[in-house]
Parts: sequence; C-alpha cells; structure tokens
Amino acid sequence: MNRSITVITAISIVSIAISFTTFIIVYNYTSSSPALSSSNTQSATATKREFWLFDSDIPHFNETKMDMPHDVYSMPSMTVNKGDTVVIHFFNIEEPGGDNHSFTIYQPYNINVVLHPGQNKTITFTADHVGVFTYLCIFHYPTMRGQLVVMP
Repeated sequence: MNRSITVITAISIVSIAISFTTFIIVYNYTSSSPALSSSNTQSATATKREFWLFDSDIPHFNETKMDMPHDVYSMPSMTVNKGDTVVIHFFNIEEPGGDNHSFTIYQPYNINVVLHPGQNKTITFTADHVGVFTYLCIFHYPTMRGQLVVMP
C-alpha cells in the first residue's frame, strides 16, 4: 500500500511540475517577448502543424495494484502558435478486443473523438485561443493526458 501511495504521489508531483513549467514558459514568453508588443505591427504567419498521436502504456505497470490505468499518450505535449491549423493524426493501436481511446479537449475547442481498437482519424482545427489546454482520454484519465500549448 505504501508503494502505491508513493507511486501515485510521484505521478502527481511530476504532472504538477510539468503543468507549472509550461505555465511559466508561456507566461514568460507572452510577457517579455518584444515580438508580442502591441506596438509591433508585424504578425506571425499561421502555418499547418501536424502531429501523430497514438496510445501507449507504462511498461511493467500493475493497474490492479495501482488502481489506475497504465495507458498514456505517445506525445505528452504539443506546442503551436495562435492561428495555426492543427492537424492531429490520432491512432488507436490496440489489438481487436482492446480498449477504446479518445482525444478530448474541453473548452474552448470542444473536441471529443473516440476510436475503437485499430481505428484512426485525422482531427483538424484552428488554434484560435492562447493558453495551455489539457487533452485527455475519457476512458483512461488521469494517466492518459497531455497539454496543447498555444503561443501568441
């Protein structure tokens, strides 16, 4: 039991550290970059950003003992610029009879794509809100999650 608590605590601390670090990077970038000054009349050109995302797992992870799923995303973070077209090629690489997985971002993007084992789908949207947005699998939270970072 103590080992379970230790591992859960470690996972929580790492998640918090990643979130905090991402926030600091975004905050420092937006508050100190001369390119983001309101007096600057130049604007960045929006581009297409492509990502290939699939389900993965934590090796040697005992779901029963830990009382949480071993599933994770292959990519824990995606960084784009505001205005970019984001293209995510999402794959569920589970064998037939395996688990469903989703790519879900709540507000402000409202995306919820569910894939059955062996399926894939391309998700396309415009990154029109600056910030850090959690994406997650509705079936394997809290371990299967990541962050979409949209820079100004």
